[in-house]
Amino acid sequence: MRLALSAIIAALAMFLSSAPLGAKEPELATQEEIVAAHAVLVDWTSAFQAGDYRAQWLLTDSRIRRWHDRKRWKGWMTKAARRNGALKSYAIEAASPARAEDLPCTETGHCFRPGVKYVIFLIRSEYEIAAPAQPEFAVMAFSDDGWRFGGGTFLNRPMGETSVIMTVQDERRYKPGFSIRN
Repeated sequence: MRLALSAIIAALAMFLSSAPLGAKEPELATQEEIVAAHAVLVDWTSAFQAGDYRAQWLLTDSRIRRWHDRKRWKGWMTKAARRNGALKSYAIEAASPARAEDLPCTETGHCFRPGVKYVIFLIRSEYEIAAPAQPEFAVMAFSDDGWRFGGGTFLNRPMGETSVIMTVQDERRYKPGFSIRN
């Protein structure tokens, strides 16, 4: 019994150490990982420019896709393309590894999830119609799927506010598919 109890305690300790609430921060992204994250960002942006919102959605982190299904994603991107006009050009002005606490929270107070490896890109963009007042940013997140879009303001805030991979505490307040602005 004592052996079984100690095995359960050891397993629970291992589970808790990998749980998002007490998530240990991963090592910062290396230069090679920044290059890999950039390549996925280029693919994600190219999919948007081609109007292939399904491919773009699939290059978005699964933790965002959980909350925003393909239909909703397509609606946002279609609206963004109409409102902004074509994305004529964009340039990466800076790229850096980041931790969740280094990244900006949304306007409604949702912050990036700790325990995820991130790379942030500052972007200077030019749209056919819209003119962002400041540089935009995109955050790429690393998961089991590899590097994926993990949030930001790039594409001139297509979701109406900064997009983030929500913390576990934020997620507990909503059901998937629920509009956060409601």
